[in-house]
Amino acid sequence: MHPSEFCQLAGFPEPWQEKHLQEYLANRLEQLGFAAQRERSANGGFADIVTNWNGATIIEVKKYLDRNTIYQAAGQLGLYGQNNQHNLVVMGFLTTKSAEEQKSAFSTASMIQQNPRFKVIFVNLVQEWHPDYKIRVSRLWFKIPSLALSFPSFTSVSLPKFDCKQCFDLVKAHPLLCVLAIVLLISTLPNLQSNNNELKQTGSTSTRAK
Repeated sequence: MHPSEFCQLAGFPEPWQEKHLQEYLANRLEQLGFAAQRERSANGGFADIVTNWNGATIIEVKKYLDRNTIYQAAGQLGLYGQNNQHNLVVMGFLTTKSAEEQKSAFSTASMIQQNPRFKVIFVNLVQEWHPDYKIRVSRLWFKIPSLALSFPSFTSVSLPKFDCKQCFDLVKAHPLLCVLAIVLLISTLPNLQSNNNELKQTGSTSTRAK
């Protein structure tokens, strides 16, 4: 995106100043959910933006980034970054002077970024910083997992058909078992009869009580 279009979409006044871009970037960080302090005192100077973006970051903003302004911003950040472990970021528009100047700016940025603490961001070339880019702030939803209650599938059990011949063969093959089953059956009959008698007595007693 061309810087003029960026400024128009962002609502910068005409003519705009560096402070307008600085304010825009700080507001953008806050929209993304980060804290952003402006003009914070740091090692004898004033850092443009100090934020908790990417952990802890100091940002130096320049209107246009070319070879000279990148070196200047990197020098300032080197001072602000003493005695701390903050990330150091240079931000601004890519110079519009000439293709040669732009190439030099890219080359300088590449050299600066060999130090892992440093990063150079050409704001008008990164879509996420554009005014027309919709920020998607993810909301926290407590998702309750769906409990899939799976029941085992029961197959219908087919009962064997009663066959007299099979019963006769079973008795013939296991006579002792059959005798034992008959004895057990007979032994339960008195208990059943006594239970019936008790129930009858209980019923008659309750009737008399009424």
